[in-house]
Amino acid sequence: MKQAKLTKVVDGDTVKVLADTEEESLRLACLDTEESCHGSYKPVTNAGKAASKWAKEFFGADDKGLPAGDVFVDVEFDTSDPVPVCMKKHRGNYGRLICYVYKDGRNYNLDAVQEGWSPYFVKYGRSRLYHEDLMKAEAQAQAQGIGVWNPDINAGGNSRCYDVLLPWWHSRAGVVEDYRRFGVQAGALSVRLDYDGIVEAANVESSLTVFCDLQGGIHKWAGDGALIYAGSIAQKFNLWIPERDSATAQEILRLIETRYAGHGLGYVYVRGEATMYPDEKGVPEIVLRDMTQLSDFPPGREKHE
Repeated sequence: MKQAKLTKVVDGDTVKVLADTEEESLRLACLDTEESCHGSYKPVTNAGKAASKWAKEFFGADDKGLPAGDVFVDVEFDTSDPVPVCMKKHRGNYGRLICYVYKDGRNYNLDAVQEGWSPYFVKYGRSRLYHEDLMKAEAQAQAQGIGVWNPDINAGGNSRCYDVLLPWWHSRAGVVEDYRRFGVQAGALSVRLDYDGIVEAANVESSLTVFCDLQGGIHKWAGDGALIYAGSIAQKFNLWIPERDSATAQEILRLIETRYAGHGLGYVYVRGEATMYPDEKGVPEIVLRDMTQLSDFPPGREKHE
């Protein structure tokens, strides 16, 4: 998407642009700058404020993030899909487009990592286009001790624990890579990329395998069952575990909480009949009645491991 008009720099990893006549929020791929204002579960840090300031300077925006005059950027998606497909499918948990942004030929995402304002963020998968470049950029920033890699930048205030986060992100990225290599070929549907297909299957109560993220664990106890939000605000998908006091349900719950939730693997292949969740219109779900419905491998892969 060429020459989109920049309307606002929100912070170090989010900007807004006009796409045709609609304003779109862009979540910049492979970045996770620290927070610059309150409203997230993550702490506000000095590094987050500095990253936001640097982003505004990069894009030529004022302190409020508003561009000084007309500023145009190029938007690139991490895929070979046509732009109309990207505009529909390549969105994050809150409906924002996931992409790279260029200003005057400079890749902002790559520059932000190289300047140390963000680690190379692989929690949801590695960059298909710039993995090696981003790895090198992060290593350079770490070697120079700049940005978030400078221990003094957040001294005396909030900080993020990268010695815990980075190994966890890269562990998750490995699972995503396996999905890209084997899961897609096996017909597993991703909540992020194939949501319409999951909804379609639920409407006709068809069996399928869904690749989803259980890092949030159990979200709600309702009646005699447990509810898991395995999708996102923008792409809702539920798992329902009935008869939670039964031995089978307890096995499933224990597996989710110890293996997938929190800083566990997160991603899992869920198999079963998709139906529409009865208490919320238009939300697909799978009922978990057996532990074997959860797997680390796509269909047909287990026998080769």
